Amino acid sequence: MRSFLRLQVAVCCVTLGLSGCSRCGRDPGARGPGPALAAVSDKPAVLAELPDDRSPELLFSDRGGGVAYVLEEGGKYRVVHNGRAGKKAYDAVANVVLSPDGRRCAFGARVDGKWRMVVDGTEGKSFGNVASPVFSADGEHLAYQAQVDASWRLVVDDIENARTKTRYGMHAFSGDSSRIVYVDEVDDAGVGRLVVSDLRFEKPTVIDARVSNAVLNAEASRVAAVAASDHGQLVLTFATGAPGDVKRGPAHDAVYNVAFGPDGGSLAYLAVKSGQYVLVLDDREMPMAAGEEIISLPAIRPDGRGLAAMVITNGAVTLRQYFVERAAEGAYQSAEGLLYDRDGGAHAYAAQRGDAWFVVTNGNEGPPFDRVVDPVFSPDGQYLVYRARKGGKRFVVVAQATGAVIRQLPEYEQVFPVRFTADGKAIAYGVKDGRRLAWKVERL
Repeated sequence: MRSFLRLQVAVCCVTLGLSGCSRCGRDPGARGPGPALAAVSDKPAVLAELPDDRSPELLFSDRGGGVAYVLEEGGKYRVVHNGRAGKKAYDAVANVVLSPDGRRCAFGARVDGKWRMVVDGTEGKSFGNVASPVFSADGEHLAYQAQVDASWRLVVDDIENARTKTRYGMHAFSGDSSRIVYVDEVDDAGVGRLVVSDLRFEKPTVIDARVSNAVLNAEASRVAAVAASDHGQLVLTFATGAPGDVKRGPAHDAVYNVAFGPDGGSLAYLAVKSGQYVLVLDDREMPMAAGEEIISLPAIRPDGRGLAAMVITNGAVTLRQYFVERAAEGAYQSAEGLLYDRDGGAHAYAAQRGDAWFVVTNGNEGPPFDRVVDPVFSPDGQYLVYRARKGGKRFVVVAQATGAVIRQLPEYEQVFPVRFTADGKAIAYGVKDGRRLAWKVERL
């Protein structure tokens, strides 16, 4: 059974031949929950212009208003944020991140053989290594992991947590930016201690000492974690604002692929029970058919009645819906990006057959492209938009919720993830257009 035990919500740019996350992109440990839900900039703007014809990998902020990249200068590296080059070039630069609104920039830099976190141009304390920087949803705080000799600590702004002998498993801010959730003291098996704390580390609450994975919902208001039990594994859940009130689910032989639903409260996961794979949706269980191999996180219907997942059956990727009476759908080489609209009446995903990629909506295949990624429904459920590439050109496709294409937006060298504006009547996204790095807003 193929599982995605450490799958996390991506907040960085997606490459897939459409756009690039640079050495300025976040490392896999960095998590940035919440910001994508806040209002994105609805004002088009030129954010920066490249100084020459080089094509560095780019990082656009989640809500617009910021872009960053790294330029090499004679064997050293300088970070450029919103067109302004940093005052200093470094021997090495890693893990550049932007605050959700793009105002702030942070990155790891090597100075005299040590590493420092540089925040808004100011170098922090020297460490053996720094990793996994992430801004809070309001952009006011930064958390990262730092190595001191053979031990690690978590740093929030300039405040350091107590040392641990091993690297942290994860860390993330709560959606209201008042707390930090982290897994520390991780052993060789990836099991550690789940903790929720204030940002000064004065009032930590230990949730469980045997956690192997923890995820937050989109609003970063709730946490779900896979914890060891006397009879295998279980899923525990709690609100970031009430860490003392923990709900523990039933024990299973093993638990994988934990995912929250769009309401932020419903929960689904794959489990092994008495040697059989079962899908769990809140308090319900449903066995998977023999020969099915799940290859995605489950997508929960907004009405909570069921869920869907991509599975491999007889060598082909198909869509299966569970807890509702629906026939299996499609037979593809690959598929990804499964989601429902706001009412659960429509679903969509990107699929591949041969050299062609297309978006499938309720079983109906859209036009073929060289690549498509990130289908997303508009908040009112009327539109479906996605990024596509064809003949070396990259662009956004606007379709009806049924999948019927309405129009193709202008072509650019690179196109970054699409967001809906607060009123749901326009989309916004970053682009590279020659040397120009811009935030585009297109009315629907």
